[in-house]
Amino acid sequence: MQQQVLLIEDELDVREAIRLHLEHRGYNCHEAAHGTEALQLLHTLSPDIIISDISMPVMGGIEFLLKSRALGCNVPVILLTGVNDSSVRALGRDAGAFFCISKPPDYDHLDHLIQTTIAVNS
Repeated sequence: MQQQVLLIEDELDVREAIRLHLEHRGYNCHEAAHGTEALQLLHTLSPDIIISDISMPVMGGIEFLLKSRALGCNVPVILLTGVNDSSVRALGRDAGAFFCISKPPDYDHLDHLIQTTIAVNS
């Protein structure tokens, strides 16, 4: 069975590039443009992992992470950030993200983090 990924990214070109990469790797990828849309998807979707941008309009990744946890969603989250700032990464980890990596992602590194995260939570 294909593993399910929920990808939350407001920049269409970035989201499409990551989605195409994930699909090429065999993942079934579901997309949301912001955290509010992603929360709605969680009502009908049970992803194996969530990959979310931190900074988005409507609802950013950290707020999404906190709200999803409050709703009982314990799916592991990898946060993406375009800001190279250790305090932003620390906020993500404090909110419960498994990893926080830079955008655009190094795809080999992203693949490794996804595999590691899913393996730990299986």
